[in-house]
This record gives sequence, structure tokens and C-alpha cells, in this order.
Amino acid sequence: MPPKRKAITHEKGKGPVSGSSSRTRHVTEPPDDGGIPRFRTDEIEECYTKTWASKVCHKERHVAREDFSHHLLERVIQHCGWHKVADASHAAYPTLVREFFANFNPDIDVPESSHRYKTWVRCQWIHFSPTMIDKYYELTRTEVVPLPAPHELDLALVARFLYGRDDAWPLATPRFMHDQLTRELRVLHIFVSSNINPTRQRTRFTEHWAILLHHLARLRKIDLGAHIFEFVRELATAVDSQRTIHFSYLISGLCLAQGVSLFPTEEADPPAALLNARSVENSETKIAARRGWQSKRCTGHARR
Repeated sequence: MPPKRKAITHEKGKGPVSGSSSRTRHVTEPPDDGGIPRFRTDEIEECYTKTWASKVCHKERHVAREDFSHHLLERVIQHCGWHKVADASHAAYPTLVREFFANFNPDIDVPESSHRYKTWVRCQWIHFSPTMIDKYYELTRTEVVPLPAPHELDLALVARFLYGRDDAWPLATPRFMHDQLTRELRVLHIFVSSNINPTRQRTRFTEHWAILLHHLARLRKIDLGAHIFEFVRELATAVDSQRTIHFSYLISGLCLAQGVSLFPTEEADPPAALLNARSVENSETKIAARRGWQSKRCTGHARR
């Protein structure tokens, strides 16, 4: 790993901060907080500055459902009742989201805690629980089917289902590959990796992810409120400082719905890329180009 370059600082108001001649970024001014307490303790403020302030906030993707009216993705949305999950058209406020994670209550799921299922955001305790997530997304827990463990499934059958061919197992690679999925499952994979089980690594995935995708494609409903709660709790309390922030729309919406104030100068992020037929077509083009490049590379190695 190359050594990190130190940024060259400038006095306030005197232009950009540059880490190299090839990349330029502008000074980020601290938000005008209007007197709203941002952090519960000095230690949390220090942690925010060192860890959370620079994290990228990924947003869920709004789905152009009319483009997928006869598609597996639409059947999954209908069966699971994920209409609001697919409609991520509300605003996301990155500073608010980062502060939510920095101030996250580590005892949020401890039964004897006085603030169980609550976390602190800008001078107030707000509710954050599987039930609150269900309420926000208008979800029900009827017909939920628990996700099976890897030892409870025949992974050969899972691979054949996801890849759509009999010779899929054993895998030719250490992990499942996105570009080997059937076309309908590739679209579902894009949606799941943005709105259900977010990840930056979408080209290859683990057995657990494959089981989740197989589960949903078979129209088996998961307890999404509990799933997202555990995802956010683990992300907020993890030691790994390299992880990206996810569920920016959901967290912003939950905070604002419970009366959390925005700063006078706080602005929403631009919307995430729309998941529609055109974006899927562009993805297919990139996959085809990658396969062509890999095929030529393998041919070149064989000739040598």
C-alpha cells in the first residue's frame, strides 16, 4: 500500500487544499449549527473528526418500477411489500447521517439500558429499532421466512439457480461472481446491494450473500426491519474505520420524522443514480466488455 500523502493546508478562505498536483479538493467549512449541540461528549466529537467526518455516505437507489413491470425485481418488491424501499426519493443529509453514526448508542439493544432502542442525535434521543424501520417503510412481518444457514442448503443447487446452468458448481472462482448471474438476477443483485444489504464490492460475493439472493428470488420474505437494524448497529459500532456509510436516505428520513433539526446551512446530497432500464443496459455493456477483455487475456496467456 502506498504511503498516505499529507494535505497541504491553507488559511481559512484562501482556496483549495491539495494533496497532489493531479487532484484538488476544496476546504470544507464547519456547518453553521445554529447553537444545536452536535455531540454528546468531547470524546465523540474527536472520534467524529478522526473517523466519521470523511466517510462517504452511499445512498439507496430509487427504482423506475415501470421499466421492470414484468421482471423478477418487481415480483420481489410486490411480494415483500418493499414499495417504499424502492422509492428512495426523499432527501439525504450527509452531515446529519455522519453525526448519527458518531453518536450511536452502543447499548441500544441492551435490555436493561435506560435508552434501549434509542440513540442520540442533535440534542435529543430518537427511536431507532426494527419496529421503527418497519413503520417508516410501511412493512409487515407476516409470512417472513428466516434466512437459512449455509449448512442448511445445498450450495450446488443455489449456484445452479443463480447462474442458470448445470455446470455452475463447483465455482470456478473463490467467490460467486455478479457477471455470471442470469440477467434478471443481476438486476435484483444491483437493487439488493444498494437498498437491502449495501456493499461497495458488487462484482463478487460470499456464500451468505448468494443465499440471500437465492432466498429473495424464490419469493421468500425476510424480516427487513431487523436486518437493517443489525446492519446499521454493526456498522456504527465496528472497529473498522474504512467502512462506508450506508442507508443515508433511511437515516435522514427517520431523524427528520422525529423532529431532529437541520443546520441553517445544511443541504441535501444530490440524488443517487436511478435504477432503470438504461442503467441496467449500461451495466450489461460494461459486463460484456469485461468478458471480452478477459477472454482475450486468457487467449494470450494460452498462446504463450
